[in-house]
Amino acid sequence: MNLIKPPYLNEGDTVAIIAPAGVVEYDEIIKAQAYLERRNLRVILGKNIFKSYRYMAGTDEERVDDLHEAFLNPDIKAIVCARGGYGAIRLLKLIDFDIIRRNPKIFCGYSDITALSLMFAKHSDLITFSGPMAQSDFNDVTEFTANSFFNVLSGGFEEYMSTETYRSGNTEGIIWGGNLSTIVSLCGINFIPEEDFIFFTEDLNEAPYRIDKMLTQLVNIKEFRKHCKGIVFGEFLDCGDENWVTDILLETANILEVPAYGGFKFTHAADKQTVPIGAYGILQDGILSYKMS
Repeated sequence: MNLIKPPYLNEGDTVAIIAPAGVVEYDEIIKAQAYLERRNLRVILGKNIFKSYRYMAGTDEERVDDLHEAFLNPDIKAIVCARGGYGAIRLLKLIDFDIIRRNPKIFCGYSDITALSLMFAKHSDLITFSGPMAQSDFNDVTEFTANSFFNVLSGGFEEYMSTETYRSGNTEGIIWGGNLSTIVSLCGINFIPEEDFIFFTEDLNEAPYRIDKMLTQLVNIKEFRKHCKGIVFGEFLDCGDENWVTDILLETANILEVPAYGGFKFTHAADKQTVPIGAYGILQDGILSYKMS
């Protein structure tokens, strides 16, 4: 996997906000647009961003049209997703992955957007970013989150610090992962890298038995076991008995026999770090760093 590094973000660049997943709130998107404009960026909203279909921001065709148009527009240098929720996986059958490959640019989101990021890595060879979204974060963004976002996307150096050790050791590989429940929703299609990776993951509102089931499902996949060389666990928020969750994470690390650390700020919480999916990662003494080239 020789992934494409998109150009860095600079002041004055044009950013598109699109909604590939859940339905959005007008006022929150306008607040996010105003914030990004105060940061000296020009902001374009997807033409279908305020549409709704059931619990999604328009039909599959409308949402994928905004995605394709954002990648095809040469003036747009970065794409920030509006929110997660549900709906991204429904787009996979409609996406022209050659469009993404031929027009590499920053693509950022987390939660349900993980489905798009991992498929872009697999089928468009593009490094994307797990990081803040318009409605979810930029309508009222914390300084911590903003600093990490602009630092990473402008080419600054970023390290990710653990607070817990599950299995000590050092390792290397591409950084790959995201929201656990979304990753598992991809099982059954071709989405796992063919090279060694450091797996990062987090989740929200999932009972311990569901975290157990999802991690077990991944561990049962031969390609996952073969290429997973380390784990960096983010935050598992509102997931029930914390001791049970800790036991499950430790058990997973021991089954895979790889270095594993926890407490990273990969999270649904307000304070989150932006991490490049597909960049080459180095995990050493509980600190994750990366190289973009």
